[in-house]
Amino acid sequence: MSSKKRYGLNIGTSSILIIIVILCLVCFSCLSITSANADYRLSSKLAERTTNYYEACNQAQQQLLELSQRLEELYNQSQNQSEYESKIEKEPFGDSSLSDSLTFSYSINDNQMLQVSIAPLYPETNQGDFLKLTGWQVISTTTPEQDNSLPVFGSN
Repeated sequence: MSSKKRYGLNIGTSSILIIIVILCLVCFSCLSITSANADYRLSSKLAERTTNYYEACNQAQQQLLELSQRLEELYNQSQNQSEYESKIEKEPFGDSSLSDSLTFSYSINDNQMLQVSIAPLYPETNQGDFLKLTGWQVISTTTPEQDNSLPVFGSN
């Protein structure tokens, strides 16, 4: 009487395997949702910052256009370069005069601002450039603080 040995799976082994697979799928789906939420928040902040930057750029371009038109008027009223430069020194541009250069600042957000610097030019003809752009940069107004927290389960 030979007895055959049967090698088989127990009844509970397949149930345990299905439970492990379901737990793995749940973990991966939670990680995927967390990652997608973080990407959404990052892209929303980036879209807001980009919109604010281009609004500040539009304000700067508008003011540069107005200054260029005012300088063109002064150029048309002048006979030569020295008269043009003396009129520029006397003409108020905002809070100061445009003798050598002028700097404007436009707020982007609470932490950054766009700083634009210009200098006047004397063109050969009235179709030339009346302004020279000497600076166009984004400047941080606050010192960044390092965030060492790890918001694993937080709402941040």
